[in-house]
Amino acid sequence: MIVPLNSMRPGERGVVVNILGGPNARGKLVSMGLSPGATVQVLESHPMGPIIISVGGVRFAIGRGMASKVMVRKL
Repeated sequence: MIVPLNSMRPGERGVVVNILGGPNARGKLVSMGLSPGATVQVLESHPMGPIIISVGGVRFAIGRGMASKVMVRKL
């Protein structure tokens, strides 16, 4: 099932399949390691505030708007 990253719950993992948005958004996400084929895990997600994720063993905080641009296939 392919879903936006911001809809995943803590503990869930997935593989990035696509990044939506313009070149600036894509560039920022790719620089964080969120490129197609990368495995991502949601560590924390609260109704308000950023989503804490792990990509390649590195933790990042990503805003919900940016997270909605990352399409992930759940594992």
